[in-house]
Amino acid sequence: MTLPPPTSGFLRARRVMSLAPGVQGDSVWWEAGRIRGVGPARLLEREVPAAVPRFDFPGALVTPGFVDGHTHFAMWALARRRVQLAGASTRREVVARVAAAPPVQGWVLGQGWDANGWKVPPDRAALDAVHSAPVYLDSLDVHSAWVNSAALAIAGITRDTPDPFGGRIVRDAAGEPTGLLLERAVELVARHLPAPPADVLDAALKEAQAEAHSSGVTGIHDVEDDTALAAFRRLEGGGQLRLRVLFHPPVTSLPAMVAAGIRSGAGSEWLTIGGVKLFLDGSLGSRTAWMLEPYAGSRDRGMPITAEQEAADAMRSAAAHGIALTVHAIGDAAVRRALDLMTDLPAAAVPHRIEHFQCVHPLDLDRAARAGIVVSMQPAHLLTDIPLVDRHWGARGSGAYAFRTLLRRGTSVVFGSDVPVASLDPREGVFAALERKGFNGAPAGGWRPEEKLEFEEVVRAYTRAAALAEGSGLRRGSLAAGYDADLVAWAADPAVERGDGEAFRAARPVCTVVGGEVVMRR
Repeated sequence: MTLPPPTSGFLRARRVMSLAPGVQGDSVWWEAGRIRGVGPARLLEREVPAAVPRFDFPGALVTPGFVDGHTHFAMWALARRRVQLAGASTRREVVARVAAAPPVQGWVLGQGWDANGWKVPPDRAALDAVHSAPVYLDSLDVHSAWVNSAALAIAGITRDTPDPFGGRIVRDAAGEPTGLLLERAVELVARHLPAPPADVLDAALKEAQAEAHSSGVTGIHDVEDDTALAAFRRLEGGGQLRLRVLFHPPVTSLPAMVAAGIRSGAGSEWLTIGGVKLFLDGSLGSRTAWMLEPYAGSRDRGMPITAEQEAADAMRSAAAHGIALTVHAIGDAAVRRALDLMTDLPAAAVPHRIEHFQCVHPLDLDRAARAGIVVSMQPAHLLTDIPLVDRHWGARGSGAYAFRTLLRRGTSVVFGSDVPVASLDPREGVFAALERKGFNGAPAGGWRPEEKLEFEEVVRAYTRAAALAEGSGLRRGSLAAGYDADLVAWAADPAVERGDGEAFRAARPVCTVVGGEVVMRR
């Protein structure tokens, strides 16, 4: 007989950052998966039964478990098995990596190319030269795809194929598709990709879950399709799900959810339904984020992805049936449209939220707080977006990644990664929110340094704010008696608590606990 894992423990550290009023100390004790107490070890240990396992990390800082507030977790789990294209500085380097990869299930699949800075753009001919099998390569921001002629043929895309609403088939001067697809045009090929077998997806998820634990991540807010939801349910059913998952299904699932009576907040302690995901625009990297004014030096304003009436109808229907909205909006036009449509919607069991909220017009900066809308942001995007914001948005970038301004105005801000667009490792996001500069140190002093946050504010955005956004604020997001034992011990220089981003970047998780179970220990 397999015994259940122990869910009790007593951990001593340098300091416990509880995020609960009046609760402080250097130790935490939990039993049956719930915290019994936080306080000074010399006092608390007197109450701890001798049979409870002890863990000693004398130099560590203990925080609530980090929750990644925006992931595409199954996509990332599978992408880890695809051709890795992130970091390739030229088209030639990408093509060389693709050339070395054999087809899997008949296709060559890759992930993570970024053409910003390339001297030549992606085109199908470069891929045709190395593979006759269909090739499909997701961009780093997952808002563009680069495919070869075989993939275009399978999808039936020709010079006569019209652009779908909210998407673009990039064409050459003669009108022929180049192999670059933007936004909803990506779906024309993506729908033909072979579905991974269930056992392959499940194995990939378990591997990715272990990687999350090693990074100090105990929960995720996941934005994916019904295939991913089914996989999480399989893991939970087999007792193997050890991440708290708030799952945001696509808006296409809305009719079935309404028919089945599924509401936001439904689920278990491991897997909960959030809000339906609806796209209003694209991304900065692909220049499809929808802007009020044209991108610098152009007439292009990006593009809306969903028609206004379609978006409004879906939002009203969801809210009327107790289903929250999870709305993607990056450009200032999309953010304004989201705020216009979401303000005054009936509340659900979990709050309505806007994902990314990157470029915001000054007149709109306090509207999310007034409407009680959660803002889910990804500070790690700053590591690559600073030059893009300056280049494409210019002075309007003053409303981009406005962390401190939003907090000062009472906005509920949740931080995440957008993995696989950025690393799941929260140290990168914490560094970006504290320092507001790239790993190369530029710009000196930080980009728009007035928007820097304090360390505790950043930790709250990954923990306490995330718990409130998922409706679990009475049992998660803080370390105090009665709360779930979801916590991380970080081997970190005390300078991190003074806001030293480099110090936290050099820190490492040495113990991760979820539901009282030690899932990672170094």
